[in-house]
Order: sequence, then structure tokens, then C-alpha cells
Amino acid sequence: MKRIMNIFNEGVLDLLANAGVAIPYFFCLTLYNQNKNIFTYALPFLMLYTFRALGMLLTTFITLPASTMLAMSSLFGVIGSLCILGAANPVLGIIGGVLLGLASSWIWPYYLTVRSRGQMDKEFKFNRMHTLSVLITLVILVAVQLIATKTQFLGLSFVLLAFLFLAAMVGGMHITHRLTFYQGLEKKPKFKVNSLFSLIVLASLVMLIFIVRYTRLKTVSNTFDLIISIVAIVLFLFLAYYQIGIHKKLFPVSLVAINRGVVMNYVMLYAIFDSTIRFGFNTLMLIYALYLIGFELGPILLKNHQSWRYPLLLMGLVLALFNYTYFLGLFLCAIFVGTDNRILNDALYKNTDLDSERAFLIKYQLSCVGNVSQQLVYMTTIYFISYFMKINALGFFNNHITDGPTNGVLYGVHIFITAVVFLYAAITFYFAREKE
Repeated sequence: MKRIMNIFNEGVLDLLANAGVAIPYFFCLTLYNQNKNIFTYALPFLMLYTFRALGMLLTTFITLPASTMLAMSSLFGVIGSLCILGAANPVLGIIGGVLLGLASSWIWPYYLTVRSRGQMDKEFKFNRMHTLSVLITLVILVAVQLIATKTQFLGLSFVLLAFLFLAAMVGGMHITHRLTFYQGLEKKPKFKVNSLFSLIVLASLVMLIFIVRYTRLKTVSNTFDLIISIVAIVLFLFLAYYQIGIHKKLFPVSLVAINRGVVMNYVMLYAIFDSTIRFGFNTLMLIYALYLIGFELGPILLKNHQSWRYPLLLMGLVLALFNYTYFLGLFLCAIFVGTDNRILNDALYKNTDLDSERAFLIKYQLSCVGNVSQQLVYMTTIYFISYFMKINALGFFNNHITDGPTNGVLYGVHIFITAVVFLYAAITFYFAREKE
């Protein structure tokens, strides 16, 4: 019985690590949608979004072992889920959103680091029983979410989420206790701030991403749009400078990691807003399903043709320009991310210039830079358009806004954003091909 429980807990950890970015996000979004008339319920969603987007940049200042951080991310998930049960209280809602955001951002890279260490030392292997526990957990998760949504009692979802994070924490501790590498490592917290400048940049990014997310929910003045755009441009330049050291050290692998974040943000964030407005229905689950399928199939389909991944990406971006091939284009982008992800993991983990414990963290930090950069480019574009054309920026995210952009403006923005992603991917392809 104890062995079965251990396998179940490890399976839960694998599920939350793989889907931890989406599950809390979806739960908090549903909570907000059911309470749109009460702004307090937007706070957990806003904070989760902000700290999920920037959580990996915070790991620059944390030097705890991956085993400790994995347990901490699960613990944050437990506390955050329970706090959101009291989201009617703004303080609890904010704390819950912050902790769930950090848990969502951290659990996968730290789990990947621990699991890779276990596989490398032949002390941990994911087997069929683990897969079965993942499927059982997924069925329970979907069933509870459907019941919670139908009964309007979303607290049930967050109770289950807290329980799953607790199971994941136990599963993670069980795995790391079996790994010789982590025995006797220093467990005391270590924090380092490289410079006051980097801390200010990170704090500014936190505030900016929060404001950006807020302006997707509430109407603000066009002047405020312009101010956000200018601040976004300045912080975009600072963000590039902030990462230039590690970028130079790993070039062109750093370009590849940043490109991964750009493409992921294009598919999983920008395209969801764009397609929902364009096609008139919520495309969140459809795009997430396409992404997961493409991500998993990519390494299999291109196993013997890995050099095709960039041409497929560029083709996918072109296909996404047209309504009839829109989702096929996104699927090709997902195939690229899945294939490139495995190649990037190998390149970083075997890099002699990097500590193997931080290899995956570097990858996700650079991906985070790409993710945030693409968001800033997108938001700057629409805020400038909103200011100079005197239209409501909220119309880019809500097709019920009467004074929002026309279809021509929406399509123009889509062409521009796609062109920016295409250009960066093409530049990355040029340098990555030379390296390979």
C-alpha cells in the first residue's frame, strides 16, 4: 500500500509539473469570470499571472538545491490554493495568487532538474504505474472541476488543488530522498542580489506585467496606454541588458532558448486572445490541447529530421496568418517547441560551462525573457494604436467592446506581431544552423 501511495504521489508531481502552468491559471480565471462584478476576485488572477510570468527571473537570486526548491514550489501551491479559498479578502487573494504563480513557474524546471539527475544516476525511472496514476489524477481533476463549475462552488477545485500539491510535495521528497546526489547538501536558504539595478528592473517588471494584465480586464484612458507603452519600451531594453552576460556566454544557444519563450508566448497567450476575438468563441482549451499534442508529437515526428523544425515553425507562422489554416499553423509551432525543447535540454545539460543543477534554470530564465519580451512588444503595439487611433484597447481582448478596433486593425496587428516572431525565429535559425 505504501509503495502504491508513493507511486501515486510521484505521478501527481509529474502531472502538476507538466500542467502546473495551466491548471491554477484556468482555476483562477474561472473564479474571476464567475465574479466579474467584484474586482477583488481579479486580484488572485492578476498576481498569479504576474508571478508565473516572472517567477523564473527570481531564481537568479536563489541558490538553494533543486530538491529544496521543488519541495518549496509544491508547498507554495498548497498554501496558495488554500489562501484563494478566502479570496473575498484582498490580502488572502493577493498572497494566494503570488504563491500559486511562483509554484506554477518553479515546479516544472526544478522537477526536471531532479528527475534528470535521478535518471542520469540510474536512481529514478518513470514507469507505467506512474503513467496510470497521472491518468487517474487527470480524470479526478476534470471531474471535480466540472462539478465545481456546474455548482458554482469553485472552492472545491482549490481544495483539490491544495491536496494535489501536497501529494506532489510528498512525491518530490520521496524521489529526492532516493537520490544520492542530494544527500547532505546545504539546506540553509541562500539569497544573492547581483546589483541594486537588477533588483529594480525585476521589481519594475513585476509592476508592469501586473498593470498590463489589469488593462486587459478594465478600461483605462488612452493617455495611460501611451505611458505604459513608453515604460514597456524602456524596460524591454533594460531586460535585454540584464540578461546580456549569460546570453554572450551561451550564444547561440541563448538565442534558441529566448526564441522558445517567444514562440510559446505567441501560441499560448497572444494567439488565444487573437483567435477568440477573430473566431468569436473561447479558444483557450482548443489551443492548449493543440499545444500539448504538438509538443508531445514533435520529438517523435521529427526524430530523424530535426533540421526540419525551423522550416516547420516558419511555415506555421505563415499559415497562422489565414483563418482557414490558423490552427494548423499553431499546431506546427507546437511541434517546433516540442522538438526544439528536447534538443535545447541536451545542449544545456551537457554544456561544460554550466553547473548541471542550473542548466534547466538558465533555459527557463532565458525563455522567460523571450516570453516577457514578446508580451511587451504586443502590448506596446496595441497601446500605441489605441492612443493614436483613439480606440479602446480592451477591444483587443473582448469582442463585446463597442469602441474597440475594427477587423482591419486587428488583422494589421496580427500581421505585425507574426512578422516580429517570424523575424526572430529566422535570425535564430541562421545562427543555430551554423552551430549545429
